[in-house]
Amino acid sequence: MGNISNLNKLSNLSKMTTEEIFEIGANCLLVLGHKFFLVIEIESAVPDVELSVYVIVRTDEVTARKLHDAGLDFCEVTRTVPRARKGITVEFQCVFIDGCNVFALFDVENDFDKAVFVKISLAEAKRLIRRGAMQCTVIDARNR
Repeated sequence: MGNISNLNKLSNLSKMTTEEIFEIGANCLLVLGHKFFLVIEIESAVPDVELSVYVIVRTDEVTARKLHDAGLDFCEVTRTVPRARKGITVEFQCVFIDGCNVFALFDVENDFDKAVFVKISLAEAKRLIRRGAMQCTVIDARNR
């Protein structure tokens, strides 16, 4: 019986267009000295599929400036972990390490969806990773 129910759900999914399967959630520009990173959350829009991952894309200054001029906001960087409260969810996503810059990345959602980078020590990052925390996926997309 459960297999038939699953097959029915799958057949309903085939009615979605490819544009409807994934959506961009939080997105922002992280600037660390003279380094530029695009931060993009990819979320599944398929019912009953809980999938949300962050991808961090290293880019060049020209591209970063053009995207910022087009409306891409800067990421929030803080030393305080965001707190969940009524109507606001906070979820730890991954650890981001770039040289001496070390952060825990949190997804904060209510009517908005934003990425919050919390500055942490390298020792804390290593402890989180040893306990199973994921390191953020970083793609280098700079023009060479």
